[in-house]
Amino acid sequence: MRIAIRADGGLQMGMGHIMRTLVLAKELSKKNEVFYICRKTGNENTSTEADTYKKLDEKYKSGVMKVSNEGFKVVLISENNIIEELKKIQADILITDSYDVNEDYFKGTKKIFFKTAYIDDMNLHYFDVDFLINQNVNAQDFKYKTSENAKLLLGSNYVMLRSEFINSKNKIINKKIKDILITVGGGDPDYITEKLLSFVKNLDYTFHIVIGPCFDSIEKLRKFESKKVKFYFNANMYELMQLCDIGISACGSTLYELASCGIPTIGIITADNQQGMAAKMNDLGIIINIGWHNNLSKNILVESIKSIDDNCSERLKMSLKSQKIIDGKGPKRISNIIMAQ
Repeated sequence: MRIAIRADGGLQMGMGHIMRTLVLAKELSKKNEVFYICRKTGNENTSTEADTYKKLDEKYKSGVMKVSNEGFKVVLISENNIIEELKKIQADILITDSYDVNEDYFKGTKKIFFKTAYIDDMNLHYFDVDFLINQNVNAQDFKYKTSENAKLLLGSNYVMLRSEFINSKNKIINKKIKDILITVGGGDPDYITEKLLSFVKNLDYTFHIVIGPCFDSIEKLRKFESKKVKFYFNANMYELMQLCDIGISACGSTLYELASCGIPTIGIITADNQQGMAAKMNDLGIIINIGWHNNLSKNILVESIKSIDDNCSERLKMSLKSQKIIDGKGPKRISNIIMAQ
């Protein structure tokens, strides 16, 4: 089958949609032709496909380049009149992972493609699709409104976990914390990393800071760099997580990678779609949710770190609980269900 994935990534929107769909794309591509459909601003007119990718507006460039570098072809469409643009594309199945959708989008795409799927985490619409996928631990709390024959793939059984995180060994929990991972995602438009570093710069830990491909504040962060504050560009996240005792992370999909590695984590909400997931994982004892980034104070963060440092037994409980929620078979389950229908 020929399968199209509609997703974007960039400076303001981050890379979450791209990163999770890439996991599914790699699984589906084992037996199918898979390509991406990404938006462009409409100003990019060059002679070759490679030149077009390089000259994309920064709004979408990071996402397109990541997909291309992973070996998938990208079909670029104008950000205006998306349905009309999609009519020109030949594919059997369309999988969409984007917030820029509405009920008309779902009705329109259902008429164009043999099967349609949507990857959701907000539940803002009526979903006229064949498959509705929500990998989050709180997905089953949603009361979805879907077309009669839509198949719901909800919950952590469908987490799109990268292959390197599957079958991680149990985490060794040290009596005291030495190394702390800080990651806020592929982009940082609200300059949260700078804020966090200003709070923790004098603490006696080594901080490992992930710099995502959509960061535009790198120079502002350089003033924090030291033997105790280390920056990672194009980080090997699995190796970095194995190195660290705890994580401080945005409450996005990275939480599942941290959970699979058994890393006790302090979660920070950086977007609306993270609120339910953060609350659920906190209730399950998997993370410590300290709320919205814009309400975060130095005292709250520092006390959270010191509290978890002083409680080795609690960190061990968090680690063991977290590794039970994901088995790593999510992409295969999704692929098998989509292809069987």
